[in-house]
Amino acid sequence: MKRFFAIIESPLTRAFLVGFVVLSFQTTLFNTLRPFSVVMQVMLLCSAASGVAAGSESGAIAGFMFGFMYDMVLTSPFGLSALVFGFAGYMAGGVNTFAYSPRWWFKMLSVGISSAAAVLIYPAASLVVGVDGLLQTRVLGVALTVGLFNAALALPTVFLMRWALVKSKKQMLWAE
Repeated sequence: MKRFFAIIESPLTRAFLVGFVVLSFQTTLFNTLRPFSVVMQVMLLCSAASGVAAGSESGAIAGFMFGFMYDMVLTSPFGLSALVFGFAGYMAGGVNTFAYSPRWWFKMLSVGISSAAAVLIYPAASLVVGVDGLLQTRVLGVALTVGLFNAALALPTVFLMRWALVKSKKQMLWAE
């Protein structure tokens, strides 16, 4: 029974459950709300926020998982979003390590920059796997909009992903 509770309380299980809820919001609410006719990438926001909250390695793993979940509902090549979202989580965690004790604005900046970079990388990566037509000049405006939106929502999402990915001392003592 103790092993069951250890699996249930593991960070990846919590991140999966958070990702499942966020995916439902991504495919319903944020698919219809399109400011400047841009679909807001909330799954990408969670990927970048997981890198800021738990570091580069955990951010890459969580970003890959979120991208894999998002690929399940997209018609793009399977694994492309997982690769790009994993990179975004790794990049956000890497940018965040430049500061010893990062302030709130630096967390927002690292989430925004890594989200915008991921939006720019996605059409280039899709061109590599043979999907044409995504690499246009409109991508720059989309990257700017998604980067600003994700930076604005970075702090509550970092808090949520810290809860999901970082075990507290109380949980660590109980699991032993």
